This record gives sequence, C-alpha cells and structure tokens, in this order.
Amino acid sequence: MAYQDKRDWKQPSFDGLCPDAIHWARVAAFIDGEGSVLINPRRHRKDYATEASGFYLKITVANTDVRLPMFLKETLGGTVKDSNTAAYYVGKNYKRCYNWSVSSSRAAWILFNCLPYFIIKREQAEIGIQLQESMKTVMNGRSLSTETVEHRRSLKKQLLILKARGLNLEPVQKERIESVA
Repeated sequence: MAYQDKRDWKQPSFDGLCPDAIHWARVAAFIDGEGSVLINPRRHRKDYATEASGFYLKITVANTDVRLPMFLKETLGGTVKDSNTAAYYVGKNYKRCYNWSVSSSRAAWILFNCLPYFIIKREQAEIGIQLQESMKTVMNGRSLSTETVEHRRSLKKQLLILKARGLNLEPVQKERIESVA
C-alpha cells in the first residue's frame, strides 16, 4: 500500500489553518533566528526496522517570552512546552524558556510555505522537505530498500553538515560555493 497522507502539505492550508504571506514571512524569520530544523530518529516504534526508516522531520522555535511560541501554535498548530524543569532554575539567574514544535507533515507544510522567505535556513528546509518526500516510501511490514535507507541517512548527514559549528567550516563553505557556481 502506498503512503497516503490525509493532509497534503504542499498546500496553503493545513488542518483548517491558512496563514497569509505576511504570516509566512514572519514565521520564516522566527525559524531563521530562533528555530531549528531537525531530522530526529523515532523512538518506541513497533515497525522500527532500521535507523533510517525511523527518521522524522521536526521544527522547533525557542524563546524566553511565551508570546512567540503561543503565536506560532495559534497560527500553525503544534505544541508549546516549558523547556526546563523547575529544578533547573533553582539558584540560577535564568529566564524560563518555552519551545514550540511541530513534526512530520505539519513541519513539511511550514517549511514548504516559508521557503521563499528564508534567509538562513533555506538549505536546511530543502533537506527537510526532501526527507518528508521520501516518506512516500513506507515499510508496511517489509524492509525499506537500501536506496531509501541510504537516501534518508544522507539527508540527515547533509543537515548535520549545514548545522556544523566550530572554526573549521571550510568543507561546508567549499561545497556551498561549488553548488552555486
């Protein structure tokens, strides 16, 4: 049986939510500045046959002002959580931090519609969209093809390279320059 998503994430609306262009531009800016595009492994799945079959797309935005995550939840859906336990703050001069997050089809919908507005995270968004596209291939009791597994692993690796930190980022910069030329 082929993958059938009840919600087409390549549309302007999703679960009755239909942000306008201004909202998409604002959301792209929030993700660019305060957010992360992630490919995470699934946990606790009965059909978890391989690491690559269990990947999923996730977006998070964190802020110490709860109004930003609440705006994102009201505009796009998802969940808002307090990032830390009360014990984390004992004896420390830290502000509370709140995380908004979405995953899978909803995350792909957001990345797809924010794509024209991204400044920093466009390449990460493109990789996330590619992962969600690969979800059309599902296991249904069978193993995924080697090609699908390797493709998903490759996407995760590409995303990690884009998010690399440190002083020695020459290989990442060189790849970006070559792909533009």
